[in-house]
Amino acid sequence: MFSIKGLAVLTIAIGAVALAAAQSETPHEVIPKAEIAIDYSFLRANATPGQCGCFNLNGGSAEFAIHAYRNFSAVADITGDHAGTTSVSGQSLSLLSYTGGPRYSYPLRWSHRTRITPFVQGLVGAVHGFDAPFPNGSGTASTSANALAIFVGGGVDIAVSRRFAVRAVQVDYGLNHLPNNADNSENLLRITTGVVLHIR
Repeated sequence: MFSIKGLAVLTIAIGAVALAAAQSETPHEVIPKAEIAIDYSFLRANATPGQCGCFNLNGGSAEFAIHAYRNFSAVADITGDHAGTTSVSGQSLSLLSYTGGPRYSYPLRWSHRTRITPFVQGLVGAVHGFDAPFPNGSGTASTSANALAIFVGGGVDIAVSRRFAVRAVQVDYGLNHLPNNADNSENLLRITTGVVLHIR
């Protein structure tokens, strides 16, 4: 299994160093009331239903965040990804996840303007898997399945104006429990990039 947990920890550590190196005054005052992000999503998975192995999925995500208190926001995320083929030849897989949870943001100022905003977040919800056979308790396979989904990670937004920002990168460690005839657990590395609309 690839070390995606280690990569997630490294990402958070880099963010912590950036926070210590920059200066910001009353950062919670410049966090938008709400944000809408549209991203390209890349998933690296280490399991497929019935087998073990690494493969890639591509798709997109939509994320909505509401400023809650000081540096904290509430986030809702919908991500859809698809692989035309997995480690099982001729077998495809689609994943649609619905997750939500808290985000901590820390806007940084350069030249008297907030330009970079690192953040960390933890999301919990559900994933719907389809376009693939999923084993069930009766000894047969279903064409779809639902399970718990978790994403933990962080990213960096770079402001280009008061209303818009570029999500330079976001890296998350993901875990779901879709049935796979093994341990019913899939580890994921999710990398996203896109644009963010600020609602002030």
